Amino acid sequence: MLKFDIAIQRQVITANLDDFSPNAMLPNVHGGQYGMTPQKWRTDVISLTCGMLAAELIEPLPGMEAYHGKHFEKIREILQHGDAENGFDVDLTWNVIHFYGTKKLHDLLEKLQLDSWEAIHDELSPSLGNILAEMHVVYF
Repeated sequence: MLKFDIAIQRQVITANLDDFSPNAMLPNVHGGQYGMTPQKWRTDVISLTCGMLAAELIEPLPGMEAYHGKHFEKIREILQHGDAENGFDVDLTWNVIHFYGTKKLHDLLEKLQLDSWEAIHDELSPSLGNILAEMHVVYF
């Protein structure tokens, strides 16, 4: 589980506003996918993704890849090892699978007035951190 910080807050806000692939997540954490420690970055992306899936804050986009509706543990396995069933190695999977924010995420961020692109520049929200911690997405 990750510690709640500004990078996670920005990712949560972004997840509410636009669909995204794992490769687009947490670009400033450990230098992102092209940083000095890409495996640490991948581990953190998987942790946040699966935490948000388990809390029903994001879902895989419906589509031909058939990830929509899969349990978060199956998504974890796919992100760690690839998707042999669909013929995608792990690197391709990180580009193919996309997620979007659920109504639950939208309602949460709307309540906290963090539901706009401008909110990306807001200071760290202890209220959001506490709520995400209660959902076991992060610790705060």
